[in-house]
Amino acid sequence: MHQPHTIAPRTPAYSTAGAILAVLAIASLLDIATAQALSQTDRAPSFAVRLFEVLDIYTSPVAFIAALAAAACWAAHAQRAFRAMFDATLVLSAVALLDNVVGLIMCLFDKQENPGFLLLSAALVYLENIAVFTAFYWRFDHPYQQRIVEGEGIHPGILFPQNTLDMESLRRWRPAFVDYLFLSFNTASTFGPTHPVPLRGVIQVGTMVQVAIAMAVLVMLAARAIGLIG
Repeated sequence: MHQPHTIAPRTPAYSTAGAILAVLAIASLLDIATAQALSQTDRAPSFAVRLFEVLDIYTSPVAFIAALAAAACWAAHAQRAFRAMFDATLVLSAVALLDNVVGLIMCLFDKQENPGFLLLSAALVYLENIAVFTAFYWRFDHPYQQRIVEGEGIHPGILFPQNTLDMESLRRWRPAFVDYLFLSFNTASTFGPTHPVPLRGVIQVGTMVQVAIAMAVLVMLAARAIGLIG
């Protein structure tokens, strides 16, 4: 895993890092809310569903605590510690997201006493999916964008349209928070990237995982709708 270059404090890139971390903290809170909603779906869940609920009980709060620790490192400009805590938060948030997706699907096979909470859980997982992968794309693309700005002749992790335009106003351009949020939202909504193109393998795999999660939520909603019709 390539470590990001140093980001100077009080620069747009450093502010972007803080915004990305805030989104990751929000993802942890969404995950906690999802776990609560899923627990209301079925008062007597199966053993498998209960197992995923227990995993989520521990993973989500730890991810949020890690996000708070990373925020303290960011505020103190302790960049090496920030990177370590950010990576820990991202891993924990990804595990919690996948846990919720599996738990959400498995709840379909249980008797649902409050099915409305199942739909609420699906909406929360959708938002969590966007938040986690916003951070994921930043984490694995930003180091390359930073090195390109510094003059290295390498290709980025994600090719944004701005990377290809020969315009004076875009010289030394690098993606900001909204660019990664835009990419993550479009990937989760249209089941694939639109204008930005993933170039590196880890980002391509991440895109496939995000699309698979979005598809799983869609299939769950379709199954629930068919159940209501039936």
